[in-house]
Amino acid sequence: MQWLPWVLFPVIGASIGYVTNWIAIRMLFRPRERRWGMQGLLPRRQQEIGRRVGQVVARDLVLVEEMLEPIKQLDLSDQFRGFVDKIVADKVGELKQIPLLGNFITPELLNGLRDRVVRELNHRQGEILDTVGRLADEHIDIAGLVEQKIAALDLDRLEAVVNEVARRELWAIEIWGGVLGFVVGLVQAALLVLIR
Repeated sequence: MQWLPWVLFPVIGASIGYVTNWIAIRMLFRPRERRWGMQGLLPRRQQEIGRRVGQVVARDLVLVEEMLEPIKQLDLSDQFRGFVDKIVADKVGELKQIPLLGNFITPELLNGLRDRVVRELNHRQGEILDTVGRLADEHIDIAGLVEQKIAALDLDRLEAVVNEVARRELWAIEIWGGVLGFVVGLVQAALLVLIR
């Protein structure tokens, strides 16, 4: 029976290592509700994880000024012309109804006015976009948005996303648990043989 420890200890060690890691990975998400004094890491700390992830995203990953930079490169002259045309079209009827003033409103006057306003808007586009950027920076709370999204995320969906993204890595953790358990079993078998 000299061979028994060399087979039994590594097999038991590998089984224990694999099953222990398998259980540890499942305990990231389960149990969902507190049972026997235990609750999965993500269900228990979902709010805190959301807050910290939100802080990291807002501080290091998604900055409002970086999000707005491509917008600042846009040429908005066509959009300005469209807005002014719409405003003029909406108001021209009202203005023509005003006694005395209505007779002076001609298409040439309206086109000249529109062109001046559009030129001014184009000239001030950078200033307008800087103001929009400043207001966005003051009023867009990326950390809070991320925190709310994570806090509201269904745990089944969160688990599915983590498994989808990290399936191979989680499987590798389980396998490495088995491999390490196997090695520990071999060491135990060697120690048992040496002690005898």
